[in-house]
Amino acid sequence: MTWSNYLFSFQGRINRAKLWLFVLILIAVEIVYIALASMIFGMTIFTAFMAGGGHPGAALAGGTSALIFALVSFALFVVVIIAGLALTVKRLHDRNKGAVWLLVFWLLPLVLNVVGLGYNPGEGAHGALSAACALVALGISIWAFVELYCLRGTVGDNPYGPDPLAGHS
Repeated sequence: MTWSNYLFSFQGRINRAKLWLFVLILIAVEIVYIALASMIFGMTIFTAFMAGGGHPGAALAGGTSALIFALVSFALFVVVIIAGLALTVKRLHDRNKGAVWLLVFWLLPLVLNVVGLGYNPGEGAHGALSAACALVALGISIWAFVELYCLRGTVGDNPYGPDPLAGHS
């Protein structure tokens, strides 16, 4: 499997180890990116950001270097999201589930947290709704973690392709 197929193809299956590999690669890329950004751009971006009261638009006051940093950050963000989606779909395929499960594992917790944030925790029934949304979102996230990162995939071939561990017990 090539790197582009591994990171950006939505076809086939991957095992748990390959999903964990992506997590390790992502952590390494983030560490290197932050270190390089700090060396190249210095603290001017972060200083401009904080000087503007933490408002995202305030970073643009840092000039060209801030704009370059923002564009590179956005491009990296898009690449990571696409790769994460592709790998999650392939891992779902390994568990014999379709890509529609992304709605349950990625979108539903996000929606529940946004809904829950709309209520002030100190407002009686609204606080209970906020807490309930957060608790359900946490439960779904734990379920997704176990499903994707802990459980073995389908043994043998399934409709999404051959077993990635076939012959590797």
